[in-house]
This record gives sequence, structure tokens and C-alpha cells, in this order.
Amino acid sequence: MTLITVPARAFFNFSFPCRHRDEPPKVDGNLRDWDDSFRIPDLLGIDGGRSFADVYMAWADAGIWIALEVGGKGRAGKTKYKVDPRNFWLADCFEIWLDTRDVKDSHRANRYCHHFFVLPGGSGRDGKSAIGRQTSIDKAREQAPPCPEEAIKVGLRRLKRSYQMEIFLPAEGLNGYQPREFNRLGFNYVLHDVELGSQSWSVDRTPPFDGDPSRWGTAQLA
Repeated sequence: MTLITVPARAFFNFSFPCRHRDEPPKVDGNLRDWDDSFRIPDLLGIDGGRSFADVYMAWADAGIWIALEVGGKGRAGKTKYKVDPRNFWLADCFEIWLDTRDVKDSHRANRYCHHFFVLPGGSGRDGKSAIGRQTSIDKAREQAPPCPEEAIKVGLRRLKRSYQMEIFLPAEGLNGYQPREFNRLGFNYVLHDVELGSQSWSVDRTPPFDGDPSRWGTAQLA
């Protein structure tokens, strides 16, 4: 018998105000143009966990920006990564789930539900450039149209014992994204770090709950 542990967060509805950005941030991995007003509330403590990363989010008509800083890496004073583009969930990876309708009336994803993953490496000649891609959602009734990989922007900044990433998901790659008409997004993230463990928002990466949009929280587009 397989025992599935569901975090307490999955049984509650969480929302947070996602602020609008009049001026888009430069997607270079430097978080100098983010402050705590854009920070996503930390829910991990509800289940007795401790977070190791700060995550931020903002919106505009052009799309969605998400930024994060992962700290406490490199016990020997050097930040290291392990990435696996084919089996991304088994290595260092940041995953994002978005529902541009956020109706929460079904346990199966539809064409408005999106799943992206971002890796702090694995691309370029030296393999040190970040990767951002859309992927499918298991058991979805219908998959969202694919967002071209070249349209997803990722900025990466490596520091001594941490790293920072900025991600831009364009409106044209988010099916149904009409923020002036639908001012809520179903939202969840899971950050997996081989060295530090896992950090998630409304639900962790436990099938089938990770692909269940009714379990995701809400980003209220303020």
C-alpha cells in the first residue's frame, strides 16, 4: 500500500495580492528592483516546514514576472547545482502552475491551466545558462497551447552561497490571460533543491494534487 501525505495547506483556500508593475523589471537575475511588497507569503510554516527561498510575483498586461532568491547553498562556500532537463523534477528546479480562470470547479486541469519549469543551468555552450519551458499536466482534460520556449525569459545571477532568478511568462503564452477581465490566477509553485530540500506554496509535488487546479491557491491581481 502506498501512503500519500497531503500537506494541511491543500485543504484551505489561500490568496495573496499580486501587485501590478508599471515599469517592467529587467530580467537579468538581479533582484535590486524587487521589494517586500511583491513577496509571496510563506505558507510552509503551516506544515511545520522552513523556507530557504524568497519568492516574488508581479503582473502587467504584457505577462507575469516571478523572481526568487535561494539562500544557504554551498557548505564549502561555493554554490553548486544539479540540473536534469529531461527529468527536471529530480534535480534543482523551480516549477510554476497557473490557471488563468481560477474557477476551482474541477480536479482536472483544462486549457487555461499551465505548468512551467525553470532550471538554474543546463543550457548554452557551457551548460550554465538557465532554462525555462512549459510542460504538460498529467491527466488534464485538455492541455494549454504551448508557450514558445524562446518567449520565456529567464535571468540568472550566481552568488557565493545563493542564486537569484527572474522569470517572465508572456501574455501570448498564457492561454486565457485577460487580467483586466479576469483578475485572479490560480497559482502554485514548488522549488526543489538537491542540497536544501523542497519548498512549495499551496501544495507540494504529490500526484495527483500537483495537477489539480482546485488545490492551487489564488494570486489576486491588485
